[in-house]
Amino acid sequence: MSPDAPVSLVLPCGAIGLVGGWLTADVLEMDELVPRFLLAGVTPIVAALLGHYLTPRIGGVWGDGSMAFGAGDAPADGLPWVDAPGKWTRRGPFVAGVLALWAIVVAGVVNGMTIGLVAGPAGMIIGAAFGAVFALPFVPALAVVLSAANRVGRARAGSIVALSDRRAVWAATAAVIAVALQLGSGLPRAAAPDLGRLVAAMAFAVVGGLCMVDAVAMTRVLKLPRERSGVGDEVAERIAAEIAAGATGAMAAGEDGGAASAARTGGKGTGERIDLGLGDEVQVEVVRPTHAYRGAQQIARVVRGNRERAVAALRAGLMRGAGALAIGAALWGEVWR
Repeated sequence: MSPDAPVSLVLPCGAIGLVGGWLTADVLEMDELVPRFLLAGVTPIVAALLGHYLTPRIGGVWGDGSMAFGAGDAPADGLPWVDAPGKWTRRGPFVAGVLALWAIVVAGVVNGMTIGLVAGPAGMIIGAAFGAVFALPFVPALAVVLSAANRVGRARAGSIVALSDRRAVWAATAAVIAVALQLGSGLPRAAAPDLGRLVAAMAFAVVGGLCMVDAVAMTRVLKLPRERSGVGDEVAERIAAEIAAGATGAMAAGEDGGAASAARTGGKGTGERIDLGLGDEVQVEVVRPTHAYRGAQQIARVVRGNRERAVAALRAGLMRGAGALAIGAALWGEVWR
């Protein structure tokens, strides 16, 4: 299988760092603009660098820690994460989690030392301690985003599930920012609570919009027949077997080999190509000619992947999005009381 490339975590981590730096200033009740903007300016830069560091190290597994292998792809040693795209993911979920926690705390220390640099060596020492402590609230926030990023790479690039997994990273980022701003707007010395609520509402709108896109994708998959319409048809069987064997080239690449090969096996045209992303099963739907003279059968649709696994992955993503929206709705009422 050809796994999807990882999503860059530079912007998600940088955005969370910006919000986290501003809320940290609210917690510390910084009334002066210089330290507030210094904290809100340095933190997103350090967080973005952290995201750049984490990008190639996370990705490629299911939420339960198993790889989304196709038929015959499972590793011989029984460890389902060893072939994951992420460098840390290959070492197992526990090791990957510990290393990610270590990276977040180190980033917090670096952030505190950088901000404390304005006060000299003593400020750097104090800043390192404060940075380690204030890095802890970032752990659950970044864990949500990293959990979503961890699923990127389990499906073939360009497939329906792969695109959903990539959108989930941005949905998780928006949800984390929205929840953090909702909680921060209730602080006694919040600098701009109304602005925070406005940004939170926009972030939840993003989550809702991405959930709608996933719902449309799942509806499209559900409309696919469980069995190809040409089941038992000799032409459809031959085309499916040939595509499964790899003779027609990658579906996502849109190569021309499929048309020529299909024509040789008795089918005409390439039809609609749908890659679900999980599983290597191939279903070919053919349309029999309706005219009086018998001719070559027309290929209507070629579907690669397992329908049930794709629906399960999309449904899980929708449930996570619905959970985030439910949390937001609950917090929204508390904030406005």
